Amino acid sequence: MSSTSTSTVVPRPLEVRDALASSVIVHRVPAASAGAFMEWQRGVTAATEAFPGYRSTDVYPAVAPKLEWVIVVQFDSAASLQGWLDSPERAAWTAKLPKEVAAYSLKTLHSGFGPWFAGAIGGEDAPPAGWKMALTVLLGLYPTVMLLSLFVSPRMSPLGMAVSMLIGNALSIAILQWLVVPTLSKALAPWFRTRKTAATLGGAALVVLLLAGLALLFRQVTG
Repeated sequence: MSSTSTSTVVPRPLEVRDALASSVIVHRVPAASAGAFMEWQRGVTAATEAFPGYRSTDVYPAVAPKLEWVIVVQFDSAASLQGWLDSPERAAWTAKLPKEVAAYSLKTLHSGFGPWFAGAIGGEDAPPAGWKMALTVLLGLYPTVMLLSLFVSPRMSPLGMAVSMLIGNALSIAILQWLVVPTLSKALAPWFRTRKTAATLGGAALVVLLLAGLALLFRQVTG
């Protein structure tokens, strides 16, 4: 007599982290100067690492035919980031920039989701409010996690919870980074930019209604 057992992967509660403050720097780097620029970037990154509150530096090389390199520097708070931006050390390293890449643009984003929404920030507009970015990420994250839980997690259960959770998280981040958030940021760009109370509240209500609709839809599927 044989018995069949069914294993269920129970998702862990979402971990809420403090938002980071980011500095997004765009350098126009001619192909012939890429080596010199990277040498300079390694030096300035080492100097940045010594400052209180430093978290990370991400370097995104240019993709041909564009010449723009994007550097994202993250600190644990806006005050820590500003301390680096105003420091003599940064000023000294800025003065050492190779002349071919001396021109650059810098935007400060006082929220950890800022780099995801950089494409929705036009010109010199202020970054979207932190709560708008958080609500938008929730709108993208919820259906992403639910769909992965329904269609991917059951197939990974033989791997064990630790491995299946790692794969699930990696898939969630990849889908959000390259598909969901760019799409939502473009669709919601007018809401990000508006300063009108009625439009702001209306957009927030629409996002909440969409989340409620998704919850009802998934409730029909999951019971």
